[in-house]
Amino acid sequence: MPESSAPSSISVETANDPGLTAVASLEKESPSTLPIDIEKSQPQTHSNGLTDQTFYLPRRKIITIFLACASTEVVALLDEKGVAAALSIISSELGAGSKISWVASAYFLTSTACTPLYGRISDIYSRKNVLYTLMAVFFVGSLAASLSQTVVQLIIFRAVTGIGGGGLILLGQLIVGDVVSVRERGKYQGILGAFVALSNGIGPLIGAAYSQKASWRWIFRMNMPLAVFAAVCVYFFMPLKRVHGTAMDKLKKVDFIGSLLVLVGTGSIILSLTWGGAEYPWVSVPVLVPLILGALIGITFVIWEWKFAQLPLIPMYIFRYTMVIGATITHFINGYGMYVQIFYLPTFYQLAYGYSAIRSASLLLPVVLFQSFLSTVTGALVSWKGRYREILLSGWAMWSIALGLFATLDESSSLGRQIGYSLFAGFGIGQTLQPS
Repeated sequence: MPESSAPSSISVETANDPGLTAVASLEKESPSTLPIDIEKSQPQTHSNGLTDQTFYLPRRKIITIFLACASTEVVALLDEKGVAAALSIISSELGAGSKISWVASAYFLTSTACTPLYGRISDIYSRKNVLYTLMAVFFVGSLAASLSQTVVQLIIFRAVTGIGGGGLILLGQLIVGDVVSVRERGKYQGILGAFVALSNGIGPLIGAAYSQKASWRWIFRMNMPLAVFAAVCVYFFMPLKRVHGTAMDKLKKVDFIGSLLVLVGTGSIILSLTWGGAEYPWVSVPVLVPLILGALIGITFVIWEWKFAQLPLIPMYIFRYTMVIGATITHFINGYGMYVQIFYLPTFYQLAYGYSAIRSASLLLPVVLFQSFLSTVTGALVSWKGRYREILLSGWAMWSIALGLFATLDESSSLGRQIGYSLFAGFGIGQTLQPS
């Protein structure tokens, strides 16, 4: 006879936000009492007409789903970071010149612009179906990029790859949230963060090795079997909760105006920031026009979502809560700091010390190894204690100090200092990214 367990209230810290109820009633159900066949379970529908895709599962099922989610994130991150380490070699082979920056920028432009759409679209069409579509786009984009003969072709195909790659990471995070209770979520997000960190470190190393020892085209060819493996994991391990409605009903729920606004607005701002200081001066028409246009479209998007959209992509009421605002700002700062390190530290090592692409990429390993370890530990601590503020403050303090130490490096700095500062940075990042 399985033991029955009564629901219990678990306090979750919310940074003293008076507008947000911090005590969630989380049912600690016995695994043997949880239904496992999601496809046969009765879907529940929210008042907005969307099917509730939340379905907490026992640990033995969560592990297999977790493998599928981790595989999708690893595929996208290995591609994203591998290309960064091979840009100089790609530039020389294709004669790209100043256009080479667009090989990376095109991917980030489309992935960033499309990411806000995928959360709501997966609510309408189901996580699994959207994930399959994104994997197919990612596969086709990678195949086309590996066959590129000119830099313009490569830029176009990297933009296509970004449409798929941007959603793979987001959907993995959403699915973990669907199947894991709030109390347990920190632990699993922490482990997922370890996979992310390892991918961030191994990706540049693989990209550098392929570009130096074989061909940069293998960076994109590698994506294809990995994408197939991830799709197999999703097919066999990830449950599909049926979503109500006909194809026409689902199509009517899509916020097409909001989608167009966010695509054009985000794309304009990223285009301006990519051109500024590189292609054109910051104070010039090609930079200022898309920047101002993007800002105006952003304001229009907020008004549309707030006042007119029947099923908004981003419900504006969530920003009444200071914790949501704080988390949004935190993720922006975290992402900025992380990408600066991954993209520019290897370049700095090559220019300042004459290191090869492989050696400069390998110096990211101290960062990601410590980050992986701390991400797992802090995720478990958040799940155990239900508190995150102290961990975040400690992580930001250490990360800030590490960035300051990196700024002191010059051509005479020893290898020990380079590695030591990287370890310190990893110690801070591991306490910051996943808990936030």
